[in-house]
Amino acid sequence: MASVTRRTSGTRAQRREENARRLLGALSELLAEGTSFTELPVERLASRAGVSRSTFYVHFADKGALLREVTADIVEALLTAGRGWWAGDAPASREELRERAAVIVATYRPHAELMRAFTDTSSHDAEVHEAFRALTDSYVDELTDHIERGQRAGTVHRDLPPRGTAQMLTGMAERGLDQMLRGADDERAEQTVEAFTAVVWNMLYAHADA
Repeated sequence: MASVTRRTSGTRAQRREENARRLLGALSELLAEGTSFTELPVERLASRAGVSRSTFYVHFADKGALLREVTADIVEALLTAGRGWWAGDAPASREELRERAAVIVATYRPHAELMRAFTDTSSHDAEVHEAFRALTDSYVDELTDHIERGQRAGTVHRDLPPRGTAQMLTGMAERGLDQMLRGADDERAEQTVEAFTAVVWNMLYAHADA
């Protein structure tokens, strides 16, 4: 009897995973077509995904719950990409920084529409807001640490206020990546890498003591 229960639970989990995958695909398509996540009815999303409205609500309490789930891995990937920039020592050259910036851009670019929905929804959905705040707080805290370590080592400009600078750079990155990478072609993505590199290099590293 226990084995039957396990098989039933496994099948239910598989159905949920498949439906979540289909909903994510449908959501990505609709956002790319210009549909506002805030104004997107569950019925339309479910229909595009080929699932019923009732099935949607079996798995998710609302659209915000779906958004939190489908962006969780993206958020983690963005943190990992960011840590490729700031977790270690300051880049030894502008080209090294550019390589780190390229990873961040490449990670963000395929998910630009979903991240816009994530950001916009954070303004009126308390749980999405909490998830968004956790992401930005992690960026600010870890970048602050990078700046402080660099200032002690002489590889980051000493006159910068560490936390305020980290907050400014985080806000710039969040807004800039959103504006430049939604629907971006390869040329636009390259411009984004160059702009990111120029701003960060000149702000943090170009006038360091070392």
